[in-house]
Amino acid sequence: MLKILSKRANFARIFGGSILSQILLSATNFAVGIILVRRAPQAQYGYYVLINSAVPLLAQLQGAFITPSLQSRVTIAGPEPRREFVGGLLREQRLLLVAVAVASLVICSLAWGAGALQTPTAVIFALGSMAAVAALFRDFQRMLLVAYRHSVDVLRGDATFAVILIAGVWISTLTDAAAAISAVAMAAASLIGGVALSRALWRHDPWISPGTPHALVQTIKMGTWAATGAGVHWAFSQGYTFIVASRLDVSSVAAIAATRLLLSPVGVFSIGISSMMYSSSTLWLKHHGPRGLLRRLLWFTLAMSLAALAYIAVMWFMRDWIFLNVLKKDFPQRDLLLGIWALVFLCTVVRDQVIFLLIAHGRWRQLAGLTSVCAVCGLFVSFVAIQRYGAAGGLLGLLMGEFAHVVGVIVLTYRDMRTGGRDSVLT
Repeated sequence: MLKILSKRANFARIFGGSILSQILLSATNFAVGIILVRRAPQAQYGYYVLINSAVPLLAQLQGAFITPSLQSRVTIAGPEPRREFVGGLLREQRLLLVAVAVASLVICSLAWGAGALQTPTAVIFALGSMAAVAALFRDFQRMLLVAYRHSVDVLRGDATFAVILIAGVWISTLTDAAAAISAVAMAAASLIGGVALSRALWRHDPWISPGTPHALVQTIKMGTWAATGAGVHWAFSQGYTFIVASRLDVSSVAAIAATRLLLSPVGVFSIGISSMMYSSSTLWLKHHGPRGLLRRLLWFTLAMSLAALAYIAVMWFMRDWIFLNVLKKDFPQRDLLLGIWALVFLCTVVRDQVIFLLIAHGRWRQLAGLTSVCAVCGLFVSFVAIQRYGAAGGLLGLLMGEFAHVVGVIVLTYRDMRTGGRDSVLT
């Protein structure tokens, strides 16, 4: 009995820390958005949204490439091989970051030299590239601590990131270059927060340097299909932003982002729980089988869906007061955009939990194929609907893609349950 209680207490501690961390990140994202919407010109906020939409792509690709291999090494390998592997990953990832930073600056310089970007825009995107590189560094350290299931250390690192980012963004609104200074703040917050996470990891399990040779290459090979799916999913979950910017204007991007801001805690919370569900679902599959895992996933889905509906209902009834008194801005199609976002986030909550039976069975190729089909459909709808419905048309494509993705995941899960995962790559 004591052993069971101890396991449950440890599980509650890990998930509790993860939940608090996501609440913090969600609040930070909300605070940054409010500061920029209230205090910065709409176009400056739009540029910040473009940067903040691109950064998750690199983070998702990095996580998708590394997480499958990392989880198994941390969970299964002995202390010495684990430290060798982690040391190799850290060394090679830093070399990769240097290459990404140099390539980003070269591309921005070439675009500016060719006249494709005006000087202020080129500076914003160059600084945004540096922010993305710093975010990759922090995300990598965070990923390692999550794999070790040290959620309290993750929470401390996130708190450091949040304080610096919010302060930097507020300072940026005192200038005429809010987007550029906010990018600098994001880079500084990510770098300092990443260093704090790195020190926590070293205290817990000092890695061995230079570590396993070609560790990053090994993880990339294993995570190719996962990264393909993540990249394609970003294309239709964030790609509408760039379609709207190119076919309408940056101010329209700001309108979509501002309405999304009210419901973004739902998405951030769902993603945060998902980051902890990978290792947990693998263990549940091992100890309880596919049906036991699916039962737990469905309970998680139900609980999170009810919580999301409650939050959405509160935001809907308070929308007039929030826009007019908190954000101090109103936008065309505001209620329509908010309603579409509510449906998008509900689809996301369901998908982010149910998908883990397929992930635990290693169905990366099938998921990548499904995501590709949904992305093509979603982006096509966005491209066509913008012409008729304006900014709301971009979101209609996102909604169609997300809904199709949820249906596809449910169908694949049903098929997987019928076969019992017999052809799983993990069996």
